[in-house]
Amino acid sequence: MQLIETQGIAVPAASNLHARPTFHGEHSSPPVDAVSADEARAELDRVLQSADFPATPRNRRFLSFIAERALDGPANGHVRSSAYDVATRVFGRSEQFDTILDPIVRIEAGKLRRDLETYYLKSGRASALRIEVPRGGYDPVFVRQQPEPAPVPAVAAPTGDSAVDAPAELQRLLDSSDFRATQRNRQFLAYVVGKELAGLPDETSATLVATRVFGRPEGFDPNKDPIVRIEAGKLRRDLETYYLKSGAHNPMRISLPKGGYRPVFAYQP
Repeated sequence: MQLIETQGIAVPAASNLHARPTFHGEHSSPPVDAVSADEARAELDRVLQSADFPATPRNRRFLSFIAERALDGPANGHVRSSAYDVATRVFGRSEQFDTILDPIVRIEAGKLRRDLETYYLKSGRASALRIEVPRGGYDPVFVRQQPEPAPVPAVAAPTGDSAVDAPAELQRLLDSSDFRATQRNRQFLAYVVGKELAGLPDETSATLVATRVFGRPEGFDPNKDPIVRIEAGKLRRDLETYYLKSGAHNPMRISLPKGGYRPVFAYQP
């Protein structure tokens, strides 16, 4: 197994990204193709300064905190970053923070992983290094990546009629493993696309989406329950990721502009 070393921490290379880091000295031979601390910090700086890294300021501090702790490993006794550390030192939680009662770090770590993925699908695609935060912990790994051209899937030529092309594009989305929306948000997308194509845009309101897709009761108030707004944000991110991956060469793109829930169908050049 190829290993990469970062300031004495040997971590699995891209073929085994999600294994826990092991420490230098536990192996009989030195790591191959080691990543230096200077290289890792330079990559961290590129990520944090990039407009293609959509993380919030707080989650940028989150990434910086756990990355610097990993890079300073030998100096701090290889202390791993815990949810408690992140919550109290980055998110401003009190010393009484309880990870069971408050899942803030786990939730924000999920967002951070998605933001890193987005960056590496955009300008970070050409980077020699890649930063990842494997699930199950908050210790980042720095791995070398070999940029490869994405395969261009065969897609039928558009007809020029959105009433025909939009349902075909929706089906491509729903069939793709690169569209990672939840089952409920797939239903959300299918519902609003169907209503738009049927000429019923008024039925894409938050209230009707909530009652017809999310099972909320009659009398639903979007000002008190933000479920549709929250899930729409997730759906927009899932659509963006899909169109950065296998959907990049599709003849049409479906988007959900902010401020409403009416989908837009746009032909791609």
